[in-house]
Amino acid sequence: MGGRITTGALAISASNWVVVVMLLLTLPRPSEGYGDGGRGHCSTAFRMAAIGRNITHCRLLRRVVQIQLGWETSRFNSQWTQIDVMFSAQLRSDIGWLAWGVNPLPQPQMVGTRAIIGIRLPNGSQSVGTYNVTSDTKKGCQLLPSTLDIEVPHKTLDYDQREDTFVISAKVVVPNSKYNISRLNHVWEVGYEAVGVEPKMHPKVLQDFNSAEALNFLTDEEEDAAYKNHQAYLRKVHGILNIVGWGTVLPVGVIIARYWRGHSSCFKDWWYYSHISCQIAGYSIGTAGWTTGLILGHQSRYFTFHIHRLLAIVIFTFTTLQILALRLKPDVNDEYRKYWNMYHSILGCGLLAVIILNIFHGIKILKPDNAVWRWVYIGILVGLSTVALPLEGYTWFKFKRSNDKGRDPKTNDWRSVPVVG
Repeated sequence: MGGRITTGALAISASNWVVVVMLLLTLPRPSEGYGDGGRGHCSTAFRMAAIGRNITHCRLLRRVVQIQLGWETSRFNSQWTQIDVMFSAQLRSDIGWLAWGVNPLPQPQMVGTRAIIGIRLPNGSQSVGTYNVTSDTKKGCQLLPSTLDIEVPHKTLDYDQREDTFVISAKVVVPNSKYNISRLNHVWEVGYEAVGVEPKMHPKVLQDFNSAEALNFLTDEEEDAAYKNHQAYLRKVHGILNIVGWGTVLPVGVIIARYWRGHSSCFKDWWYYSHISCQIAGYSIGTAGWTTGLILGHQSRYFTFHIHRLLAIVIFTFTTLQILALRLKPDVNDEYRKYWNMYHSILGCGLLAVIILNIFHGIKILKPDNAVWRWVYIGILVGLSTVALPLEGYTWFKFKRSNDKGRDPKTNDWRSVPVVG
């Protein structure tokens, strides 16, 4: 860096971390609960209909489209248990499907689910069948009705006009040797595309990939609640760190370098060390957020957001390359310095564009619970633009005026053309 970092620069860097710590401290502890954005009480109409079918347990799985589950268990003998199921969801179009199933694998997930799927087609026809969701289904192969290792002696699909929901009613008989009723992995989903008896892919957002849980069907207690609350907490930490580090502090450092370089000598060291401290702080905060994302990716073994992950890798790799410029950049008198300046500036601007794109892509993954995140970051961008756009206009005005006076812009350092001052 050609010298020591001043006390003021350290203060700027430290203040960024203070903001991040304060934001993280405002988050509720994982034990305070996050859930899937929808655990709660079933609607009155659904409970009344369930009671009429001798179903006493009820659970609201997703609030947005009223996905509700009611059930009652009864053990035939030591080998078999019957579950009377009532599952409802809204289908907000003339075509769609709703599904509920159980999974005998150790962890709740889509692959391996024995599902009951009801389908509604545009011509008004309805069908309900049993499906075996395999790893081939995840790869995009057809999902068609099939026989299962569980018995479903009764299943119907009805329309509840009072709540505008479709309801699957079924009797499911599971072998006790493969399915533990006191910790049963169950999966639910809603989709909006189907061809005949084949349901198509559901929306690719977090709440759809995360539609599974381990539930005690005897006591109505979620067995993996602490784990899911911890994941939700990490997602909030991941979002805050990335928005503050990559999405706010780094752009502030770019604004400082772009518009405050070239002022009178009293600002000469100020802009440089402020720029460096902002970039170091933004990089370290963003790297913490990136690391949190790696942890979340490892924990979410059954689904991956490929575009979000790829863009994050690009951001971390090339931002690391930019930070290495502190030691690897050519000397100011080196004949290649102007080319390095050009590369450093172009790469920095390109990274800002990718960072903004990936932050909005990450926010989109949180649909429909993403409105606050989206508007907060839009507000941050508006604030940064309010500072940058007038300065950019003034920069080009000064540049044009200097050219009109006969000044040769080729004599300027590439980074300084045009520059305020």
